This record gives sequence, C-alpha cells and structure tokens, in this order.
Amino acid sequence: MTQASSPEARLFVFLGAAVALSGVWGCASSPTTDEVMRRRSAATAQVPPRTGEIRTIVIDAGHGGKDPGTSHFGLKEKALVLDMARRLRTLLEGTGLTVVMTRETDVFIPLSGRAAVANRLNADLFVSIHVNANPHRSISGIEVYYPRQSTTVSSHHWPPGMTVSEIGTPSTTVNQVLWDLVLRKSRVRSRRLASSMCNAMRNGLGAPCRGIKPARFVVLREARMPAVLVEVGYVTNRDEATRLASPDYRQAAARAMTEGILSYINQVNAQHI
Repeated sequence: MTQASSPEARLFVFLGAAVALSGVWGCASSPTTDEVMRRRSAATAQVPPRTGEIRTIVIDAGHGGKDPGTSHFGLKEKALVLDMARRLRTLLEGTGLTVVMTRETDVFIPLSGRAAVANRLNADLFVSIHVNANPHRSISGIEVYYPRQSTTVSSHHWPPGMTVSEIGTPSTTVNQVLWDLVLRKSRVRSRRLASSMCNAMRNGLGAPCRGIKPARFVVLREARMPAVLVEVGYVTNRDEATRLASPDYRQAAARAMTEGILSYINQVNAQHI
C-alpha cells in the first residue's frame, strides 16, 4: 500500500479505513441428544490460521475470588469458566496465536480492570467467558453478547497506530471523531465475531444458541477492540448443568469457541488478501 504524502492525506486514509462493515446476525437451533453432542464435540484438528492483523487475544474468565458468580447444583461459575478459559487458551495457542488471560487463578479482578488488560496490550480480540442462570429452570442454551456502545476515552490518548504528528490540526474534536470511527468499526466487528461464535457453538455442542445480543456490560463497552461475552449455558437448567460439570463437555465448548474465533479470523483475513 502506498503511504499518504501528508498528515492531512494520511488522516483521510485513516478515516476512510475506519468506516464500519456490515454485521451478520446469529441464529438458534433446537437441542439435540447427549449422544449427538458427544459425537460433535470431537472437533477436527485445527489448521493454524493466517493471523494477519489478528495476533493477540485476551481471554477473560468471569468472576473469581470473592465473586463466585452464579452457583447451582454444586457448580460455581468462577471455577467452570476458568477451566474453559484455560482450555481455550491451549487450543488457540496451538494455532500460533498469542493469548493472554485476565486471570489464571481464583482471584478477584474489578470489571474495569479486565478490559484494561486488553487495552494496555493493544490486543486484537477480547473474549469474556461466563455461564448463565435464570429463575425459570427450563431455559437453556448459549448466548453471545457484543457491545452496544463503547466508553469515550481520554482526549489525551489517540487511537492505536495514530500519533499527533500524523494529524494536520490536532484537537479534542478530531480525537473524538477518530475514536468514534474506530470504536464504531470495533462494535460492528464484535457483532460479526459474536455471530461466528454463536454458530460454531451451536454446531459444535449440539446446544441451542439463543442468538447474539447487544449489551452494555462494563467488560464489553470499555474494550477498544472487537469484544464478546459468551454465556456457555445455564447452570440453573439441570441437564445443562450436568453437561457443564463434565470435563469432556467443557473441552468441547473450548473447541467450539476456538472454531468460532478462527472462522472470524479467516473472514477478516480474506478481506486483506
């Protein structure tokens, strides 16, 4: 790519590149038997992706320490999601990606501190893992959330890859416009990532995906990169809790999440060929 010859021209190129792409909505399916689930959980070997612009992924195991999350049928959310996060890390690292976890042990981390880890690293993706609960115990299935909005950042910081020397007339207004375009593009990509993971988990686990949904969760809205929060299942549903209690099922969930992430990465890379 030819580099722009002036700061103003480079700003124009940056603004043009920041235009949001259209997203794809997720879908749901009917539950299948445990036998089908076990068959599908034997995921095929992963082919290392062409990482392209996506190299670093931050995995956030929800809750931890003094915050156990939801607890039902003898299961604690903080333990279940940490186990799946570790499994997901192993699988993603096996494809050549760099993976960082917000927590690797049973420790408490404030919500704002989780996205901050990804922001400090200038990570390419942020994935937060949780399990769900509902007073109506018949409800089951996977849900994937993406950010409805992002938090406005300090005017003292410019978007990743941009410096004051590249801006013709640096100002707070210009900075806010740039950030708005960057975060808008990030939200659109978050939706695409959510759709990819919803489909992969539905197919890989034989469990219903209840769709992808926008949300204002702190861990999502403060992330400056594409971000999703995955609710792997409902521990208030006895059948789903039984499956989540199984290490094999948690491994299958990690494989399905890996499939969804790699599918998204391949979509992004295809746009840069």
